[in-house]
Amino acid sequence: MAKFSYVVFWLRAISCLSIVMIHSITTTFYKFDIMDHPFRLRVFQLLLMFSTPTFVFISEFLLAKRQGISLKKGFFKNKLLYLGLPYIIVNFGLAFIYSKPGDVHSYLETLFQMMFRGGTVTYFIVIIIQFYILHYLFAKYLIRFNPFIIILLSLAISSGYWALRDFMIPLDLPVLHMIWEREGWMIFVGWLIYFSLGFYIGNYYEAFISNIKKFTIPIILLFTFATIFMIYNYYSGAISIVESKRADIPFYCTSIILLFFLVSSYINYLPKFILFISNYSFSIYLTHYFFVHRLGQLSDSPETNIIFTFILTVTLSLLTAQIFNAFRWGKFIVGGVGKLKYEEVVGRNY
Repeated sequence: MAKFSYVVFWLRAISCLSIVMIHSITTTFYKFDIMDHPFRLRVFQLLLMFSTPTFVFISEFLLAKRQGISLKKGFFKNKLLYLGLPYIIVNFGLAFIYSKPGDVHSYLETLFQMMFRGGTVTYFIVIIIQFYILHYLFAKYLIRFNPFIIILLSLAISSGYWALRDFMIPLDLPVLHMIWEREGWMIFVGWLIYFSLGFYIGNYYEAFISNIKKFTIPIILLFTFATIFMIYNYYSGAISIVESKRADIPFYCTSIILLFFLVSSYINYLPKFILFISNYSFSIYLTHYFFVHRLGQLSDSPETNIIFTFILTVTLSLLTAQIFNAFRWGKFIVGGVGKLKYEEVVGRNY
């Protein structure tokens, strides 16, 4: 009998909705031509920057939890079909939407930016595939090491990688220069902490979840410190950009992930809505960019516009996922939809 971890559904659903909210806020700033972004909205947006890191963490966590250190035969073929095809097709569609109408050169340039330079939200799939390759190559070695040491080392590497972008002038070397460009977003080094965290929590899940309450105070303190530190960096201007590629985000996101697991150890609850969004999360993540920046101004109030944009974008993404997944091949275009039913999940978790 299958067993489910409620925390995964919470993480997936909240991360998915957060990424839509982030882009709803961004597009509102542009539509209202708000040059001096309201501090409260910018901080709220900053607090949601755990979304993409958490989403890629989930991929490695589930892989490690379900398959351990060995991958099943045909694993990569399956992933290239269910991740690779939507990556290609969605980027072809987004390039058409966001390039100049009727301009083939503009279309090809936009497509290139999206496919190979992290020009749109689909770049997270490239990171996930890199995680799978890392798992295949190094899982049998990583399992021998002390998880705490590897996680701390990964945290330092990821934070250091983003610190290069935050604090250093790009080096005058073409190969290294791309670290400071959007291609740098797609290199696994900056996301290594989420791979390590997912790998070890997944492999040692039962021991981890049974002992996590012992670390309640350290996790809360880590979350509190990481949050205050991140907001201070933004307020002081030390790191003024609001994105998930900041030197302080690995600490913040790690604390968020641990906090989710901690809360789930105390509160064993799964609303139907969370499972519903979790089932559609991959498709919402992939398709929401078709709508979020194209809806126009929906209200005279920035705050209300954000809410309307968010609700309408999620709704349209859900409908798109439902329509395409009504056909056998739809999952290869806009991403698959989970089939889990509430009655099937509740009562069979741990």
